[in-house]
Amino acid sequence: MNNLIAYGIVLLTLFFIYLRTTRIQSSNKEYFVLNKTEGVLGLSLSFYASGMGLWILTSPAEVAWYGLGFDIYGYALSAATPFALIYFFGPKIASLTPEGATLPQFIEKRYGTGAQKVVSLVAILYMTAFLIAEFASINFIFPEIVDVSGLVISMFIGFFTFLYLSRSGFKASYVTDRFQGIGIIALLGVLFTVWLSQNSVSELIEYSKLGGINSFETFSFKSALAVVVAVTAAEVFSQGYWQRTFSAENTKSIKTASVYAGLGCFLTILLLGIAGAVGAGKGIENPTLSFIQQLELSIPMSFVLLLLCTLLVASSIDTLESAISSTISLDLVKKGVSEARYITGGLVIFSIFCSIYVSNIFSVFLVADLFAVCLVFPVFYRLKDNSKGSFLLLPFIVSISSAYSYRLFFIDLDINPGGVFVPTDAYGLADLNTFLVGLISSMLVTLAYNKIAK
Repeated sequence: MNNLIAYGIVLLTLFFIYLRTTRIQSSNKEYFVLNKTEGVLGLSLSFYASGMGLWILTSPAEVAWYGLGFDIYGYALSAATPFALIYFFGPKIASLTPEGATLPQFIEKRYGTGAQKVVSLVAILYMTAFLIAEFASINFIFPEIVDVSGLVISMFIGFFTFLYLSRSGFKASYVTDRFQGIGIIALLGVLFTVWLSQNSVSELIEYSKLGGINSFETFSFKSALAVVVAVTAAEVFSQGYWQRTFSAENTKSIKTASVYAGLGCFLTILLLGIAGAVGAGKGIENPTLSFIQQLELSIPMSFVLLLLCTLLVASSIDTLESAISSTISLDLVKKGVSEARYITGGLVIFSIFCSIYVSNIFSVFLVADLFAVCLVFPVFYRLKDNSKGSFLLLPFIVSISSAYSYRLFFIDLDINPGGVFVPTDAYGLADLNTFLVGLISSMLVTLAYNKIAK
């Protein structure tokens, strides 16, 4: 496919999304959250589309390439477990913060302004890492499909998402999620159909075995458990999910949509992880592209992939941009819509610049995941009790210090690819011990401090 045609397809897709948003009438409040109007279908599609970014074509493949069976199944499970937390805690938090738009607003009500700032910063760290990873995925995936510049595609997507978010904010992100979600499901169906048509089932089974899918070693189990712990904790701080939770019309909508979205995310990541294992079994040398490089890219196939990738990355990036700008505007600088627009523009430029230097998508997530793991327990411990900010801050500071101290003194940094700050094990997978040190120390300090304070 000619690169000018490829650029045209991406631009037309983005222009169609933008046209859909021009009919949206958004109030100042709807720039950040909708007014408890959304039902099961809309929420389910929005949860799914906002979570399923371009990273799903790269990160599960990396995990499958480096890891074994436990890693593949654990990563798929980790895509669903955040929705389990929303299922149990979402209705409570929404009822305790009826005018809320972000999780830190609930934290401010319970712990005070100081704790709110810390939670906001951790949430921003995680979501910015996610945003950078999405733009980095563009640099990996789009040039592989057709001869285009990933940087140019990033600029296109950054420009159009900024354009419709600056006009209608969160409401635009939510409305576009509906058709993006349907489009993503349909195009993934086409993608897997083509993949299966190019390989017999017996071949896929054999290659996946060679790729380690039926190998269940102890180190693989540990890294899989680490991923479940890390991703579950981190995704709870993804404010895009909370904007949608606060927009739900009632408890039933939150719970049912969480179940549907969780199942959808689990099956999607599981299938892509299996495909990544097949790529490893076939001897594909690039972990990030161990699924994409299996596909024989005819012109129609390239067209389908371009559409899928554009929908995936636009749905994720507009969610992240809206969520980060809302968190900064509402929780840090306490400003309104005008300031949120400038913040969104700055985020786009910053994230595109940083994405140029990313060589491994999975490691970008791990850094932010550790901060979230050290914070998640005190945030959700005894939801209905108001406390001082120190009840959250002290466990967080102690646990993050403990985790990095563990890596500094007990990890062989000469052979560990992550060094001190990226919590990997010697195989380049998520290091269970680091995450457990952070989580357990956070739990112990929280429980002890609460008991002493009584």
